[in-house]
Amino acid sequence: MTDLPVKAKLFIAITAITAIAVIVSLSLNNPYSFSFFDFIFFAILIFLTENLTVDLPQAGAVSVTFTVIMATIIIYGPLFAGLTSLFTAVVWRDIKRHTSALRWVFNASQHALSSSMAGLAYVWAGGPVFSVAGHGFARGDFPHVLIPIALLVFTFYFFNSMLVMTVISLAEKQRLSTIWFQNVRGTMPNNLAFSPIGLAFAEIFQVAGFLGGLLIIAPLLIARQTFQIYVRLRKAYFDTIDSLIAALEAKDSYTSGHSKRVGVLAEKVGRELRLSEADLEILRYAGLLHDIGKIGTSSRILKKPGKLTQSEYKAMKQHPEFGALILQDIKFMEKVVPAVFHHHERVDGSGYADGIKGSDIPLLAKILAAVDAFDAMTSPRPYRATMKPIEACNELRRCSGSQFDSRVVDVLVEIIKAQEESKKQARKEELVK
Repeated sequence: MTDLPVKAKLFIAITAITAIAVIVSLSLNNPYSFSFFDFIFFAILIFLTENLTVDLPQAGAVSVTFTVIMATIIIYGPLFAGLTSLFTAVVWRDIKRHTSALRWVFNASQHALSSSMAGLAYVWAGGPVFSVAGHGFARGDFPHVLIPIALLVFTFYFFNSMLVMTVISLAEKQRLSTIWFQNVRGTMPNNLAFSPIGLAFAEIFQVAGFLGGLLIIAPLLIARQTFQIYVRLRKAYFDTIDSLIAALEAKDSYTSGHSKRVGVLAEKVGRELRLSEADLEILRYAGLLHDIGKIGTSSRILKKPGKLTQSEYKAMKQHPEFGALILQDIKFMEKVVPAVFHHHERVDGSGYADGIKGSDIPLLAKILAAVDAFDAMTSPRPYRATMKPIEACNELRRCSGSQFDSRVVDVLVEIIKAQEESKKQARKEELVK
């Protein structure tokens, strides 16, 4: 984290200062007592659970630490939870990787702040604190106590997710919505699912003490395993995509890098068209895999330097269908299939594979059609000269309304113009240097 942008470092500093201020304020007026041994037990438990974190697909990580934090809030109140959460600062993985102290500071401060605020929300809503009440939940506490518990869960999730998303956004220069969709959206259902374990932990500890607390470790390990399975599946998805792209590019060297460029540019167009994060993810995958059906096309046709014969062109036109057939049996690619299958349709109905037109063509397929054509025109091919970006934009304009969707073309051209202007400005600055 030493190479973090200044804004990210400033945000970490603000988070740390705020966490310290909240803990100091709580310590000055804390009605909930706890022993030194209580503190050490839960601090070690939080340290251990945090060392069982699971890396997320793009950035960040998740753990089952929230379950223990939830129990500390219910048993001992906000201050105890905030103080013990400081032990999330250092994990063995960070020590081995020699990560920056800034990471440790942020981990500790964001957990302490999230835990303290969740504890305050729980107490404010009338949630009982076992160390004061002298007993666990009573039958008469339900269903009223469900409101404080819900506030505890949602408050922790809100502060934890917002703080983590913000620092990743500042560090990676990504939109908050993208980070939420790729990394954070799955943690809320897990927090809700693991909340009963936190409640059980609090009740068992209240009745059986430290021995009861140790018994809860088994379900925590099971909970952690569910996170790991989810992440492994996500990684398998990404590995599958990379393997499919590598197989295509090994067969057709002229399309090397084409799929990734189309995926990146298509996502930019989708963002300008204000598509949802779910649709943007589908579009990203569809861009990467739109030509995967060419694996079933003869290499002789793919690499032919001259014009294709009628029969060769007919064989080439089958690649969207082949692509759909390859992807339809991959469970997580089901929503990608329509965009891949229809990415050579034309708005006037003269395209393929189905010959549909206008609004019948899926929007994601329309985006792919324009972006695919632009990248093809500006990339070297054995059968024609490479166009300059401005020439390709003019060609897109010429075919707008007949081959390509007019709205998509307008957005794509504006993006290309902005990129070219940025490159021109960068070259000027380089000359000045």
